Amino acid sequence: MKKIVIVLILSVIICGTAFADHPDGKFGIGIMGGWYGGWGTSGYPSASLSLKIPDIPVFWGVNLSFGTGYFALGVSGDMYFLEGSLVPDVRLDWFIGLGGWLNIGFGSATDFSFGARLPIGLSWHVIDMIEIFLNVAPSLGLQVAPKVYFPAGGWPIELGIRLWF
Repeated sequence: MKKIVIVLILSVIICGTAFADHPDGKFGIGIMGGWYGGWGTSGYPSASLSLKIPDIPVFWGVNLSFGTGYFALGVSGDMYFLEGSLVPDVRLDWFIGLGGWLNIGFGSATDFSFGARLPIGLSWHVIDMIEIFLNVAPSLGLQVAPKVYFPAGGWPIELGIRLWF
């Protein structure tokens, strides 16, 4: 178990990539809920903490997913590399990014998996301090425990609110 935790922490640290559109030099924290549909599986709900640390170019997600007899802890890190304004008058923007994820599942399906994700979504800056966002992040990866399995991942849909300080 210690090795898995160390791998998870190191992966979070080395997932760093470039950052755009959102407030530079500000700390962002929020919550998001979602629905996670996996490749070849039915969907299940998830809840996440969303973080953006100043001067680190990654949007982080710390995730908890749960289903009947199963729960998973995960982390994701995304960089938005294409962004634009959809409706400038109301500060509605769009983005496309690239990121990675790690997941540890417990219960009826104990597993460890990782992969890449492609977040595509909308971002509405209600006021300077409040952002509401919606994205879908198709993901593709590899499960390595308890057996090697490909494809792992799916298509999470995430809706959240983030505060900027």
